[in-house]
Amino acid sequence: MKLILLIFSLIFSLGGTCQNCFEVHQIKSKILKVKRSIWVGLPANYNKDSLYPVVYVLDAEHRFELTYTLTKELFENQGAIPEVIVVGIPHVDRFHRINDLTFTDSKVDAQGKEDTIGYFSSSMTGNGLFFLEFLENEVLPFVNKHYATNGFNTLMGHSIGGYFCAYILPIQKSFSAFQIYDASIWYNDGDAIKHIKKELDSNCKSNIFISKGIAFDGPREYVDHHLLMIDSLGSVLNEFPHLNISTATYEKDHNGMYLFSVMDGLTSLFKD
Repeated sequence: MKLILLIFSLIFSLGGTCQNCFEVHQIKSKILKVKRSIWVGLPANYNKDSLYPVVYVLDAEHRFELTYTLTKELFENQGAIPEVIVVGIPHVDRFHRINDLTFTDSKVDAQGKEDTIGYFSSSMTGNGLFFLEFLENEVLPFVNKHYATNGFNTLMGHSIGGYFCAYILPIQKSFSAFQIYDASIWYNDGDAIKHIKKELDSNCKSNIFISKGIAFDGPREYVDHHLLMIDSLGSVLNEFPHLNISTATYEKDHNGMYLFSVMDGLTSLFKD
C-alpha cells in the first residue's frame, strides 16, 4: 500500500508544475554540428556554495521528469540519497536517438534472429562515439561551469540507452557510476560485451547497477534472449575485481520497471 501511494503521489506531482522547475539550456555543439538541449533539475535547497553529485539521464524526453521527481523523493522523504543535480539529455527525434546511442549497425534483433526490417542499418546507426564526445567535452564542461558540482557523475540509461552505457565503459573518462536499466545488450549480437572483454582495463573502478524487467504480455521467445544477454553482461562485469556490481529483477515490463530501477539503483549507488 505504501508503494502504491508513493506512485500515485509521484504521478500527481508530474502532472503539476514540474515542467517549470527545471532549467533548459541550448548547446551549440561543434561535435554534433547541431544545437542540442539539456535540462537541469536542481535540488530544492540548491546552494551555489555547496557541491553536488550529478545524475545524467539519457532519453530525457521520456525519462527526465520521473527521474528528477524520484531523486527529490529519495532525498526529502526517505533520506536514501544525498541531494543531486539531475541533467537530462533529450534526443532530437527517434532517428537521432538510435543513431546517437549506437556504435555499429545490427543485423540481429532482440530475439537474436536476423533483422529483416533493417531498422538498425548502417544508415540509421553508428554515431555513438561522437555522442560520447559531445557528453564528455561539451555537456559535462557546461554543467560544471554553471553549477556547483563535486565531480561524481552518474550516467543513467534505459533500453538502447543502457546499451550505450555498457558499451562506453572501456572508453569513457567522465563517469564514476552507471545505472543500466533493461539494456539492449542483444544489439549487434552482444557487441557491448565483446567490447568490454577486449578493452576494459582490469583495474577499472566503477559502481554499476544493472536491472531487468521480466514481465511480458506475449510469447517468451520475444524477450528470453534479451534477458539472457543482460545476465551475460552482469556475469562478465563481475569478473573485474574493482567493479562494484549490483543487480535487480522486477516482475514488470520493459517500461514499467524503470521507476523501480531508479529507486533501487540510486539508493544502492549512494549506499555504496
